[in-house]
Amino acid sequence: MSKSVSIIGGGLSGISAAVYLHNKGFDVTLFEATAKLGGRTFSFEDRETGETLDNGQHIFAGWYKNTFEMLGIMGKKPNLHFHDALEVYFKDTDGKEIHFKASGDNPLIAAAKGFVNYSPLSFRDKLKLLGLRELIEIDIRERLLKGKKLDWLLMYLKQNKNLMKYFWEPFVFAVFNTSPQYVDAEIFYNVLDKAFTDVTTFSLIIPGEPLEEIFVKPFLEYAIDRIHIRTQCKISKLELGNNRIKSAFTEQGEEIKSDFYISAVPSYNHKTLFSEEDYAKYFGLKQLQPVSIISLYLFPEKDISYMKDRYYYGMIGLIDKCAHWVFFKEKYLCVVVSAPEYTIKGFDKYSVDEFIDLLTGEVRSSFPELKNTEFMKVKYFREKRATFLPEFNTRDFRPDCETKIENYFIAGDWTNTGLPSVIEGAVSSGKKCSEVIEKGYL
Repeated sequence: MSKSVSIIGGGLSGISAAVYLHNKGFDVTLFEATAKLGGRTFSFEDRETGETLDNGQHIFAGWYKNTFEMLGIMGKKPNLHFHDALEVYFKDTDGKEIHFKASGDNPLIAAAKGFVNYSPLSFRDKLKLLGLRELIEIDIRERLLKGKKLDWLLMYLKQNKNLMKYFWEPFVFAVFNTSPQYVDAEIFYNVLDKAFTDVTTFSLIIPGEPLEEIFVKPFLEYAIDRIHIRTQCKISKLELGNNRIKSAFTEQGEEIKSDFYISAVPSYNHKTLFSEEDYAKYFGLKQLQPVSIISLYLFPEKDISYMKDRYYYGMIGLIDKCAHWVFFKEKYLCVVVSAPEYTIKGFDKYSVDEFIDLLTGEVRSSFPELKNTEFMKVKYFREKRATFLPEFNTRDFRPDCETKIENYFIAGDWTNTGLPSVIEGAVSSGKKCSEVIEKGYL
Protein backbone atom coordinates (compact mmCIF):
# COMPACT_ATOMS: atom_id res chain seq x y z
CA MET A 1 0.00 0.00 0.00
CA SER A 2 1.45 3.41 -1.01
CA LYS A 3 2.27 6.05 1.57
CA SER A 4 0.00 9.10 1.69
CA VAL A 5 1.10 12.74 1.45
CA SER A 6 -1.01 15.85 2.09
CA ILE A 7 0.25 18.98 0.33
CA ILE A 8 -0.96 22.29 1.72
CA GLY A 9 -1.02 24.92 -1.02
CA GLY A 10 -1.72 24.70 -4.74
CA GLY A 11 0.86 27.13 -6.05
CA LEU A 12 3.73 26.09 -8.28
CA SER A 13 5.75 24.47 -5.48
CA GLY A 14 2.70 22.46 -4.36
CA ILE A 15 1.98 21.39 -7.95
CA SER A 16 5.62 20.36 -8.35
CA ALA A 17 5.63 18.31 -5.14
CA ALA A 18 2.39 16.60 -6.20
CA VAL A 19 3.67 15.69 -9.66
CA TYR A 20 7.02 14.37 -8.47
CA LEU A 21 5.56 12.45 -5.52
CA HIS A 22 2.88 10.78 -7.61
CA ASN A 23 5.55 9.90 -10.15
CA LYS A 24 7.40 8.14 -7.31
CA GLY A 25 4.34 6.12 -6.31
CA PHE A 26 2.88 8.13 -3.42
CA ASP A 27 -0.83 8.69 -2.78
CA VAL A 28 -1.09 12.47 -3.01
CA THR A 29 -3.82 14.92 -1.95
CA LEU A 30 -3.38 18.63 -2.63
CA PHE A 31 -5.32 21.22 -0.61
CA GLU A 32 -5.80 24.76 -1.92
CA ALA A 33 -7.57 27.45 0.12
CA THR A 34 -8.84 29.37 -2.93
CA ALA A 35 -10.82 28.35 -5.99
CA LYS A 36 -7.80 28.39 -8.31
CA LEU A 37 -4.42 26.71 -8.56
CA GLY A 38 -1.11 28.12 -9.70
CA GLY A 39 -0.46 30.70 -6.98
CA ARG A 40 1.24 33.70 -8.56
CA THR A 41 1.52 31.95 -11.93
CA PHE A 42 -2.10 32.44 -12.91
CA SER A 43 -3.92 34.04 -15.82
CA PHE A 44 -7.30 35.73 -16.12
CA GLU A 45 -9.55 36.90 -18.91
CA ASP A 46 -10.03 40.64 -19.15
CA ARG A 47 -13.73 41.08 -19.93
CA GLU A 48 -13.36 44.48 -21.55
CA THR A 49 -10.70 43.47 -24.07
CA GLY A 50 -11.25 39.71 -24.27
CA GLU A 51 -7.51 39.17 -23.78
CA THR A 52 -6.06 36.55 -21.43
CA LEU A 53 -3.55 38.32 -19.20
CA ASP A 54 -0.96 36.81 -16.90
CA ASN A 55 -0.52 37.96 -13.33
CA GLY A 56 2.55 39.83 -14.49
CA GLN A 57 4.84 38.94 -17.36
CA HIS A 58 7.08 35.98 -16.53
CA ILE A 59 10.18 34.87 -18.40
CA PHE A 60 11.93 31.53 -18.23
CA ALA A 61 15.64 30.78 -18.50
CA GLY A 62 17.47 28.03 -20.30
CA TRP A 63 18.71 26.66 -16.99
CA TYR A 64 15.16 25.88 -15.72
CA LYS A 65 15.96 22.16 -15.81
CA ASN A 66 13.46 21.01 -13.17
CA THR A 67 10.67 23.13 -14.62
CA PHE A 68 11.04 21.55 -18.06
CA GLU A 69 11.31 18.11 -16.46
CA MET A 70 8.07 18.62 -14.52
CA LEU A 71 6.26 19.77 -17.66
CA GLY A 72 7.54 16.67 -19.42
CA ILE A 73 6.15 14.38 -16.71
CA MET A 74 2.77 16.07 -17.12
CA GLY A 75 2.97 15.56 -20.88
CA LYS A 76 2.96 19.29 -21.57
CA LYS A 77 4.89 20.71 -24.51
CA PRO A 78 4.59 24.42 -23.80
CA ASN A 79 4.70 27.12 -26.43
CA LEU A 80 7.98 28.70 -25.41
CA HIS A 81 10.12 30.89 -27.63
CA PHE A 82 13.58 29.36 -27.29
CA HIS A 83 16.75 30.88 -28.65
CA ASP A 84 20.17 29.34 -29.27
CA ALA A 85 21.80 31.72 -26.78
CA LEU A 86 21.14 34.92 -24.87
CA GLU A 87 19.70 37.74 -26.96
CA VAL A 88 18.30 40.95 -25.49
CA TYR A 89 17.33 44.37 -26.85
CA PHE A 90 17.53 47.62 -24.88
CA LYS A 91 16.58 51.25 -25.34
CA ASP A 92 19.15 53.74 -24.08
CA THR A 93 18.20 56.91 -22.24
CA ASP A 94 18.16 58.83 -25.56
CA GLY A 95 15.97 56.22 -27.26
CA LYS A 96 18.86 54.59 -29.15
CA GLU A 97 18.40 50.86 -29.67
CA ILE A 98 21.05 48.49 -28.28
CA HIS A 99 21.34 44.80 -29.10
CA PHE A 100 23.19 42.09 -27.16
CA LYS A 101 23.47 38.71 -28.86
CA ALA A 102 25.62 35.81 -27.75
CA SER A 103 26.72 33.30 -30.39
CA GLY A 104 28.72 30.08 -30.39
CA ASP A 105 28.60 26.56 -28.98
CA ASN A 106 30.56 27.27 -25.81
CA PRO A 107 28.68 29.52 -23.33
CA LEU A 108 31.76 31.50 -22.30
CA ILE A 109 32.81 32.03 -25.91
CA ALA A 110 29.22 32.90 -26.86
CA ALA A 111 29.08 35.50 -24.09
CA ALA A 112 32.48 36.91 -25.10
CA LYS A 113 31.30 37.34 -28.70
CA GLY A 114 28.20 39.08 -27.43
CA PHE A 115 30.29 41.50 -25.38
CA VAL A 116 32.63 42.24 -28.31
CA ASN A 117 29.69 43.40 -30.44
CA TYR A 118 27.78 45.16 -27.66
CA SER A 119 27.99 48.81 -28.70
CA PRO A 120 27.72 50.60 -25.30
CA LEU A 121 30.91 48.95 -24.03
CA SER A 122 34.37 50.33 -24.62
CA PHE A 123 37.37 48.13 -25.33
CA ARG A 124 38.46 48.57 -21.72
CA ASP A 125 34.98 47.55 -20.53
CA LYS A 126 35.17 44.37 -22.54
CA LEU A 127 38.52 43.49 -21.01
CA LYS A 128 37.05 43.96 -17.56
CA LEU A 129 34.38 41.40 -18.37
CA LEU A 130 37.13 38.79 -18.36
CA GLY A 131 36.43 38.79 -14.62
CA LEU A 132 33.29 36.85 -15.49
CA ARG A 133 35.43 33.93 -16.65
CA GLU A 134 37.34 33.99 -13.37
CA LEU A 135 34.06 33.89 -11.46
CA ILE A 136 32.75 30.91 -13.43
CA GLU A 137 35.89 28.81 -13.75
CA ILE A 138 37.31 29.23 -10.24
CA ASP A 139 35.11 28.07 -7.38
CA ILE A 140 35.41 31.05 -5.07
CA ARG A 141 32.10 30.42 -3.36
CA GLU A 142 33.47 29.15 -0.04
CA ARG A 143 36.52 31.40 -0.02
CA LEU A 144 35.00 34.71 -0.99
CA LEU A 145 31.24 34.94 -1.36
CA LYS A 146 29.68 34.11 1.99
CA GLY A 147 28.09 37.13 3.61
CA LYS A 148 28.79 39.38 0.61
CA LYS A 149 26.45 41.43 -1.56
CA LEU A 150 26.57 41.28 -5.33
CA ASP A 151 27.52 44.93 -5.75
CA TRP A 152 30.62 44.22 -3.60
CA LEU A 153 31.52 41.24 -5.79
CA LEU A 154 31.18 43.26 -8.98
CA MET A 155 33.44 45.95 -7.53
CA TYR A 156 35.94 43.22 -6.58
CA LEU A 157 35.88 42.08 -10.22
CA LYS A 158 36.50 45.70 -11.28
CA GLN A 159 33.19 46.12 -13.08
CA ASN A 160 32.78 49.88 -13.66
CA LYS A 161 29.70 52.12 -13.84
CA ASN A 162 29.27 51.67 -17.56
CA LEU A 163 29.28 47.88 -17.23
CA MET A 164 26.84 48.12 -14.33
CA LYS A 165 24.48 50.32 -16.31
CA TYR A 166 24.48 48.42 -19.60
CA PHE A 167 25.00 44.83 -18.58
CA TRP A 168 24.94 43.86 -14.93
CA GLU A 169 21.92 45.83 -13.73
CA PRO A 170 19.65 44.71 -16.61
CA PHE A 171 20.85 41.11 -16.19
CA VAL A 172 20.25 41.17 -12.42
CA PHE A 173 16.81 42.77 -12.78
CA ALA A 174 15.81 40.07 -15.28
CA VAL A 175 16.76 37.25 -12.91
CA PHE A 176 16.40 38.67 -9.38
CA ASN A 177 13.75 41.40 -9.78
CA THR A 178 15.90 43.93 -7.95
CA SER A 179 19.23 45.75 -8.19
CA PRO A 180 22.69 44.29 -7.35
CA GLN A 181 22.89 46.03 -3.98
CA TYR A 182 20.10 43.79 -2.66
CA VAL A 183 21.37 40.47 -4.05
CA ASP A 184 23.35 37.81 -2.22
CA ALA A 185 26.62 37.13 -4.08
CA GLU A 186 26.44 33.39 -3.43
CA ILE A 187 22.92 33.07 -4.89
CA PHE A 188 24.11 35.07 -7.90
CA TYR A 189 27.02 32.66 -8.32
CA ASN A 190 24.62 29.70 -8.22
CA VAL A 191 22.55 31.21 -11.05
CA LEU A 192 25.61 32.09 -13.10
CA ASP A 193 26.98 28.59 -12.62
CA LYS A 194 23.72 27.07 -13.93
CA ALA A 195 23.44 29.57 -16.77
CA PHE A 196 26.89 28.68 -18.11
CA THR A 197 26.38 24.91 -18.13
CA ASP A 198 26.07 25.02 -21.92
CA VAL A 199 25.04 27.56 -24.54
CA THR A 200 21.32 26.65 -24.39
CA THR A 201 21.15 27.39 -20.65
CA PHE A 202 22.64 30.85 -21.24
CA SER A 203 19.39 32.22 -22.63
CA LEU A 204 16.06 33.80 -21.75
CA ILE A 205 12.83 32.14 -22.87
CA ILE A 206 9.57 34.00 -23.51
CA PRO A 207 6.27 32.14 -22.99
CA GLY A 208 4.13 32.10 -26.11
CA GLU A 209 0.96 31.26 -24.23
CA PRO A 210 -0.61 32.26 -20.88
CA LEU A 211 0.83 30.75 -17.70
CA GLU A 212 -2.53 29.09 -17.07
CA GLU A 213 -1.98 27.03 -20.22
CA ILE A 214 1.59 26.15 -19.29
CA PHE A 215 1.13 25.03 -15.69
CA VAL A 216 -2.43 24.90 -14.34
CA LYS A 217 -4.41 23.23 -17.13
CA PRO A 218 -1.77 20.55 -17.82
CA PHE A 219 -1.63 19.77 -14.09
CA LEU A 220 -5.40 19.43 -13.84
CA GLU A 221 -5.39 17.08 -16.83
CA TYR A 222 -2.46 15.10 -15.41
CA ALA A 223 -4.11 14.84 -12.00
CA ILE A 224 -7.24 13.07 -13.29
CA ASP A 225 -7.29 9.60 -11.68
CA ARG A 226 -3.81 10.30 -10.26
CA ILE A 227 -3.85 13.12 -7.70
CA HIS A 228 -6.66 14.19 -5.36
CA ILE A 229 -7.26 17.95 -5.59
CA ARG A 230 -9.38 19.83 -3.10
CA THR A 231 -9.81 23.52 -3.85
CA GLN A 232 -11.56 26.00 -1.54
CA CYS A 233 -10.36 23.79 1.29
CA LYS A 234 -8.12 25.68 3.68
CA ILE A 235 -5.90 23.82 6.13
CA SER A 236 -6.00 26.01 9.22
CA LYS A 237 -4.17 23.95 11.84
CA LEU A 238 -1.57 21.24 12.22
CA GLU A 239 -1.63 19.15 15.38
CA LEU A 240 1.66 17.80 16.70
CA GLY A 241 2.53 14.87 18.94
CA ASN A 242 5.77 12.96 19.57
CA ASN A 243 7.66 15.21 17.18
CA ARG A 244 5.31 14.38 14.31
CA ILE A 245 2.26 15.90 12.65
CA LYS A 246 -0.64 13.82 13.94
CA SER A 247 -3.41 15.49 11.94
CA ALA A 248 -4.27 18.47 9.80
CA PHE A 249 -7.58 20.26 10.23
CA THR A 250 -9.52 22.22 7.66
CA GLU A 251 -11.19 25.53 8.46
CA GLN A 252 -14.48 23.62 8.76
CA GLY A 253 -12.96 21.25 11.34
CA GLU A 254 -12.46 18.21 9.12
CA GLU A 255 -9.54 16.05 10.26
CA ILE A 256 -6.99 15.00 7.62
CA LYS A 257 -4.57 12.16 8.35
CA SER A 258 -1.55 11.33 6.20
CA ASP A 259 1.82 9.69 6.55
CA PHE A 260 3.57 12.88 5.45
CA TYR A 261 2.70 16.57 5.16
CA ILE A 262 4.20 19.27 2.96
CA SER A 263 3.56 22.96 3.45
CA ALA A 264 3.65 24.78 0.11
CA VAL A 265 2.15 28.04 1.35
CA PRO A 266 3.86 31.45 1.11
CA SER A 267 6.34 32.34 3.85
CA TYR A 268 3.95 34.83 5.46
CA ASN A 269 1.25 32.14 5.82
CA HIS A 270 3.46 29.36 7.13
CA LYS A 271 3.32 30.59 10.72
CA THR A 272 -0.49 30.42 10.79
CA LEU A 273 -0.44 26.62 10.53
CA PHE A 274 1.00 26.26 14.06
CA SER A 275 0.38 27.48 17.55
CA GLU A 276 2.78 30.23 18.63
CA GLU A 277 4.47 27.82 21.03
CA ASP A 278 5.04 25.12 18.39
CA TYR A 279 6.21 27.61 15.80
CA ALA A 280 8.77 29.12 18.19
CA LYS A 281 9.98 25.64 19.16
CA TYR A 282 10.43 24.20 15.69
CA PHE A 283 11.05 27.21 13.46
CA GLY A 284 11.43 30.69 14.90
CA LEU A 285 12.17 31.96 11.41
CA LYS A 286 12.61 35.63 10.78
CA GLN A 287 10.41 37.09 8.08
CA LEU A 288 11.81 37.71 4.61
CA GLN A 289 11.55 41.23 3.23
CA PRO A 290 8.68 41.33 0.70
CA VAL A 291 9.12 42.95 -2.70
CA SER A 292 6.40 44.06 -5.10
CA ILE A 293 6.26 43.87 -8.88
CA ILE A 294 4.15 46.23 -10.97
CA SER A 295 2.65 45.20 -14.28
CA LEU A 296 1.05 47.90 -16.43
CA TYR A 297 -0.98 46.67 -19.41
CA LEU A 298 -1.48 49.25 -22.13
CA PHE A 299 -3.92 48.76 -25.03
CA PRO A 300 -3.05 51.28 -27.79
CA GLU A 301 -5.54 52.68 -30.27
CA LYS A 302 -3.53 51.44 -33.26
CA ASP A 303 -2.04 48.15 -34.41
CA ILE A 304 1.30 47.35 -32.73
CA SER A 305 1.54 43.65 -33.65
CA TYR A 306 4.59 44.32 -35.84
CA MET A 307 6.60 45.51 -32.82
CA LYS A 308 6.71 42.12 -31.13
CA ASP A 309 8.63 40.79 -34.14
CA ARG A 310 11.09 43.66 -34.09
CA TYR A 311 12.67 42.55 -30.82
CA TYR A 312 13.44 39.16 -29.29
CA TYR A 313 9.83 37.93 -29.07
CA GLY A 314 8.72 41.40 -28.07
CA MET A 315 10.99 41.81 -25.01
CA ILE A 316 13.07 44.95 -24.58
CA GLY A 317 14.71 46.55 -21.55
CA LEU A 318 14.76 50.27 -20.78
CA ILE A 319 18.02 51.74 -19.50
CA ASP A 320 17.89 54.26 -16.63
CA LYS A 321 14.10 54.33 -16.51
CA CYS A 322 11.60 53.51 -13.79
CA ALA A 323 10.20 50.88 -16.14
CA HIS A 324 12.60 47.96 -16.44
CA TRP A 325 11.09 45.84 -19.23
CA VAL A 326 8.49 46.20 -21.97
CA PHE A 327 6.84 43.18 -23.61
CA PHE A 328 5.01 43.74 -26.90
CA LYS A 329 2.07 41.45 -27.64
CA GLU A 330 -0.41 41.31 -30.53
CA LYS A 331 -2.86 43.86 -29.11
CA TYR A 332 -1.19 45.30 -26.04
CA LEU A 333 2.11 45.87 -24.31
CA CYS A 334 3.10 45.09 -20.74
CA VAL A 335 5.42 47.35 -18.74
CA VAL A 336 7.18 45.71 -15.79
CA VAL A 337 8.69 47.43 -12.77
CA SER A 338 10.49 45.29 -10.19
CA ALA A 339 10.95 46.21 -6.52
CA PRO A 340 9.82 49.85 -6.99
CA GLU A 341 9.93 50.47 -3.24
CA TYR A 342 13.69 49.82 -3.36
CA THR A 343 14.69 50.95 -6.84
CA ILE A 344 12.67 54.15 -7.37
CA LYS A 345 13.41 57.11 -5.17
CA GLY A 346 10.26 58.56 -3.61
CA PHE A 347 8.06 55.78 -4.97
CA ASP A 348 5.77 55.88 -1.94
CA LYS A 349 4.84 59.49 -2.75
CA TYR A 350 3.35 58.63 -6.15
CA SER A 351 -0.37 58.06 -6.52
CA VAL A 352 -1.35 55.21 -8.85
CA ASP A 353 -2.46 57.66 -11.54
CA GLU A 354 0.79 59.63 -11.26
CA PHE A 355 2.85 56.48 -11.60
CA ILE A 356 0.83 55.31 -14.59
CA ASP A 357 1.46 58.70 -16.24
CA LEU A 358 5.18 58.34 -15.49
CA LEU A 359 5.40 54.88 -17.06
CA THR A 360 3.31 55.74 -20.13
CA GLY A 361 5.49 58.81 -20.61
CA GLU A 362 8.60 56.63 -20.57
CA VAL A 363 7.07 54.29 -23.13
CA ARG A 364 6.17 57.16 -25.47
CA SER A 365 9.61 58.75 -25.16
CA SER A 366 11.40 55.43 -25.76
CA PHE A 367 9.42 54.35 -28.83
CA PRO A 368 8.83 57.02 -31.52
CA GLU A 369 6.00 54.89 -32.98
CA LEU A 370 4.05 55.44 -29.78
CA LYS A 371 4.88 59.11 -29.19
CA ASN A 372 1.37 60.39 -29.92
CA THR A 373 -0.51 57.16 -29.30
CA GLU A 374 -3.51 57.09 -27.01
CA PHE A 375 -4.06 54.05 -24.85
CA MET A 376 -7.70 53.03 -24.94
CA LYS A 377 -7.40 50.76 -21.94
CA VAL A 378 -4.93 50.79 -19.06
CA LYS A 379 -4.68 48.08 -16.39
CA TYR A 380 -2.38 48.52 -13.40
CA PHE A 381 -1.44 45.65 -11.09
CA ARG A 382 0.88 45.79 -8.14
CA GLU A 383 1.47 42.51 -6.37
CA LYS A 384 2.90 43.69 -3.06
CA ARG A 385 4.37 40.34 -2.02
CA ALA A 386 5.37 39.03 -5.41
CA THR A 387 8.83 38.02 -4.23
CA PHE A 388 11.41 38.83 -1.54
CA LEU A 389 14.78 40.55 -1.41
CA PRO A 390 17.51 37.93 -2.01
CA GLU A 391 19.87 39.72 0.38
CA PHE A 392 23.09 38.19 1.70
CA ASN A 393 21.55 37.30 5.06
CA THR A 394 18.29 35.81 3.77
CA ARG A 395 19.81 32.33 3.62
CA ASP A 396 19.57 32.37 7.43
CA PHE A 397 15.82 33.00 7.12
CA ARG A 398 15.13 30.41 4.40
CA PRO A 399 14.36 26.95 5.81
CA ASP A 400 15.51 23.66 4.34
CA CYS A 401 12.80 21.34 3.05
CA GLU A 402 13.45 18.95 5.97
CA THR A 403 12.35 20.19 9.37
CA LYS A 404 12.73 19.12 13.00
CA ILE A 405 9.27 17.55 12.68
CA GLU A 406 9.79 14.03 11.36
CA ASN A 407 6.99 13.85 8.80
CA TYR A 408 6.72 17.52 7.88
CA PHE A 409 8.45 19.26 4.96
CA ILE A 410 8.43 22.74 3.44
CA ALA A 411 8.31 23.70 -0.24
CA GLY A 412 8.29 27.15 -1.82
CA ASP A 413 10.51 29.57 -3.70
CA TRP A 414 11.27 31.12 -0.30
CA THR A 415 12.93 27.97 1.04
CA ASN A 416 16.65 27.26 0.89
CA THR A 417 16.90 26.36 -2.80
CA GLY A 418 20.07 28.35 -3.44
CA LEU A 419 18.10 30.23 -6.11
CA PRO A 420 16.21 33.53 -6.22
CA SER A 421 12.42 33.62 -5.99
CA VAL A 422 11.75 32.42 -9.52
CA ILE A 423 9.70 29.68 -11.19
CA GLU A 424 12.62 27.26 -11.15
CA GLY A 425 13.11 27.83 -7.41
CA ALA A 426 9.48 26.95 -6.68
CA VAL A 427 9.55 23.82 -8.86
CA SER A 428 12.92 22.73 -7.46
CA SER A 429 11.65 23.02 -3.89
CA GLY A 430 8.75 20.66 -4.61
CA LYS A 431 11.06 18.17 -6.31
CA LYS A 432 13.48 18.32 -3.38
CA CYS A 433 10.70 17.45 -0.92
CA SER A 434 9.77 14.44 -3.04
CA GLU A 435 13.38 13.26 -3.15
CA VAL A 436 13.89 13.58 0.60
CA ILE A 437 10.64 11.74 1.39
CA GLU A 438 11.45 8.96 -1.10
CA LYS A 439 15.04 8.54 0.08
CA GLY A 440 14.37 8.52 3.79
CA TYR A 441 10.98 6.96 4.18
CA LEU A 442 10.17 4.46 1.42
